[in-house]
Amino acid sequence: MIRIKGVMMIVLATAEILFVWNAAAEAVTITSLELAGGSVDVDGRFSRKLDRLFEQPGLLIMNNYQPEPDIVPPLTKGHRTFSLFTSGIQGAPPPTATIDRSSIAVDLSSLFFAVSRGEHFRAWNIGGTATGLFNPETSEFSLSWHHLFGEGAYKEKNEWSHERSHDRMATFFLQGTAVVAQAPVPLSASILFYAIGLVGIGGLLWRRQRHLSMATM
Repeated sequence: MIRIKGVMMIVLATAEILFVWNAAAEAVTITSLELAGGSVDVDGRFSRKLDRLFEQPGLLIMNNYQPEPDIVPPLTKGHRTFSLFTSGIQGAPPPTATIDRSSIAVDLSSLFFAVSRGEHFRAWNIGGTATGLFNPETSEFSLSWHHLFGEGAYKEKNEWSHERSHDRMATFFLQGTAVVAQAPVPLSASILFYAIGLVGIGGLLWRRQRHLSMATM
């Protein structure tokens, strides 16, 4: 009788642990990044305009491309407009982000800096794999990455062409708050079968002990 009670206690404890584990096991999905500001360390013709764009608050959507000027408000000087956007014109995927405890990694390979004037439009890829720190309690983050700022693209008559200028290494910084969505992760089949097996064994032992008790009465 003592042995059977011990088995039942183990079964119940295991079921409780699995229930709690399943309730706590959630996949963190980042839907967007609310940008509080940032900076760019680079020398060159448009360095100040690029830095001013990064200083502004904005919103960076994950898993989708954003045409300019949706990420941050564009800047205008004279007849030129400066903006940020994400695009797959060079085959890069849309931005995605992953969190591992207190660290964050964001694929920003599709991020572009654009300068437009009338029908003329030029863009430079400034993206990369951004890494940094993440606060699980507040969802605040800080990111940085490096990119060789030199190869650009320009659009005339709805056709993209490429050009190469003087290469300059740039360092980018961003900070803000991640918008996180929680998605429950189902238990694996092996864990479910293990739990069902334990419960079944406990039930068989309980029925066996019951029959033995009735036979001795």
